[in-house]
Amino acid sequence: MTAKGRFGLIIPEINGPLDRDFVEGAFAQAQILGYDLIIYTGVLNSIRELRYDAHISGLENIYTLICQHSLDCIIFAAERFHTQEVIDKICGYLVQTDTPCLVLGGECSRAKTMEADEYGSMYRITRHMTDEHNCRKLYCLAGIAGHKSSEERLHGFRDACADSGISISESDIFYGGFWKDVPAQLGKDISDGRIECPDAVVCCNDVMAVSLIKSLTKNGIRVPEDVKVTGFDGGWDSIMCQPSVTTIIGRDKQFGADAVCRLHAMAAGTLPKQELFTQTIRFGKSCGCCNETAIEPHLFDMILNNREKRNFIATDFIHRMSEASTLEELSAQIDEVGHIFSRIEWLDICLCSDWQGDLNNPDNFRQYGYSDDMYLLLSKRFGDNDKAFYSFDTSDIIPALNSPHEPYVIVMTSLHCSGQIFGYTAAAYTDSRYICADEYYISWCDSVSNGIKSLQKKYLAQHFSRQLEKLSETDTVTGIYNRRGFMLHASELINQYSNENRISYLLLMTYYPEKVGTIDPKTAVDGILLNTCINRLCARIDDNTYAVIIPSYGEEGIINTSENLIAAVESGLREKFGDIRLPEFVTCTSHFTSADSSEVERTLYEALESLSYRKKAAENNYTDYKEQIYRLRRNMVSQPEKEWDIEKVAHDIGISRSHLQRLFKHLFGASIKDDLINARIKKAKQLLTHTDMRVVEIAEQCGYNNEHHFMRQFKEKCGITAAQFRKETSNKETA
Repeated sequence: MTAKGRFGLIIPEINGPLDRDFVEGAFAQAQILGYDLIIYTGVLNSIRELRYDAHISGLENIYTLICQHSLDCIIFAAERFHTQEVIDKICGYLVQTDTPCLVLGGECSRAKTMEADEYGSMYRITRHMTDEHNCRKLYCLAGIAGHKSSEERLHGFRDACADSGISISESDIFYGGFWKDVPAQLGKDISDGRIECPDAVVCCNDVMAVSLIKSLTKNGIRVPEDVKVTGFDGGWDSIMCQPSVTTIIGRDKQFGADAVCRLHAMAAGTLPKQELFTQTIRFGKSCGCCNETAIEPHLFDMILNNREKRNFIATDFIHRMSEASTLEELSAQIDEVGHIFSRIEWLDICLCSDWQGDLNNPDNFRQYGYSDDMYLLLSKRFGDNDKAFYSFDTSDIIPALNSPHEPYVIVMTSLHCSGQIFGYTAAAYTDSRYICADEYYISWCDSVSNGIKSLQKKYLAQHFSRQLEKLSETDTVTGIYNRRGFMLHASELINQYSNENRISYLLLMTYYPEKVGTIDPKTAVDGILLNTCINRLCARIDDNTYAVIIPSYGEEGIINTSENLIAAVESGLREKFGDIRLPEFVTCTSHFTSADSSEVERTLYEALESLSYRKKAAENNYTDYKEQIYRLRRNMVSQPEKEWDIEKVAHDIGISRSHLQRLFKHLFGASIKDDLINARIKKAKQLLTHTDMRVVEIAEQCGYNNEHHFMRQFKEKCGITAAQFRKETSNKETA
């Protein structure tokens, strides 16, 4: 089946069996319905009171992507997060998107909520103790008082006892955390006689059941002969415990599948019937049953993987990634060691467009969120790899999702180092049981991030080297003039040619790509031009942009000289490197009207702009501007709060401002200004409807520096004030 949409899932970690069961249930149902399941995980379910640092913050930054990615619906598994601070942040991200959202085990404004079925299974396992084992004196280890999950399970316990004719008092209920301290104390109190010994203790999760069994056994109480014990959740501890624990299994698989069905109803308007998973009792020896339920084979594999170290793989990937000198080399190193995750179908490494940071100010770098465009550093597949090394719109998640494919579960994790956000990884699977999102995988991701950080430092060193080079007149390696040297000597030479009644022409030349395979031709081009332009002023004024001052009596002569010069460079490159695919050369000519240094600078600047336009057009193969303008509009609509400089946008596309405005009006029937105002008013309406923000705050969030300007424009577009609009929408929701 070809995937027809994308469901998002926000979950703190995919580590234990309950996490994996939930993901398995959700993806199995998503596959049936024809949706990809995009999982956003911070990998570590942090408890801020215990530990908080930049690394954890970087991991959790992955959740900000839901504001940028194009998703049909989102599941937020709030009940699985330990920290309210993180839950509140994610709720804040959800409010910023129009994507329908389903919150599990929690609440979030503007989102629908859903709870798991806790009552029915607790009722069944309690009735098993009363009906099958004739237990009449029962205790319940209920977890946290007031906790939704705990209260639902306790409700099932109470009703099961009542329907069995058993009276339960508050002294039969023991509250605490879902952990080990209360069960351990209860076991000791029973053995010491401080609490009457019951027939059975029904526990609200397996951790408490295992802890209770250990405490009872340690203090001389036999399980199940003296006291029978049951658990809930079906975790690994219940299997490894002696005796094995009778427990409820399937809760999380059912919850995951049910949530996706509910999500489908939100996206497509139809609620499919979920028939894949149900909750059942897995019988162990702790309740006194003779026949244990057989354990699924794959569960033992998961236990072994969790408890034993992985086999050592001699990849030395930390060192290899840090040694890369270019993005291409780094991509190749990541590709070579990607085989250590053998179950991954796709592995994409996506970098923020500003991953290098500000080379002129190294302390200025991205610490939050992701850029609007990402750079595909690696697209690893089995067989032939897709093209990489290009930018794409962040809303696409990864480019491969735009091509026909069967539904995948894709795990999104953060790439970050030393407080800087670099990008994200996307690992795709066809079987959710093989998902690898443990400390081993994160160590590998950290190695990738360290490789990016090392490359960033190398680029920074090169940048500083170039800055120092600018202080001199010539390149320290080849001796060719730099921009400073060119400016120092240009006026003198232009005056000389003027005295000879010759016109001074400026020839600019550049090439692309900057490398041919692994060969950087810059040094070779420097040498060829120096030997060819012996009696002319020649300079490399940028990384691979050259300027030559040529005397001529007319335009035709300069054209011939330009063609001859490029032919000489190409011939020299073939002579040096052999039969290689040469870079493509782009030229631009202009003439100097004056020898004045300011006029020389102006002529050079204008010629460089013209050369830049020509190079962009050549690299893009003269691509129609339509796609770029469509992208501009998408970005404007999704981020109307930004300060959009139309002059700069037109310059970046490579056309004039007036031409851009004409094309935009032709494509969308509205001017850029009107379209932007409409997008800002639309966002303002959303904030007025779904938040309690003050009008002045909403104005700022929508890109207005002046509150009065916002209010005036809102009334012009909507016919009423922002306050009246909020009041009317509030009345409609109340009604």
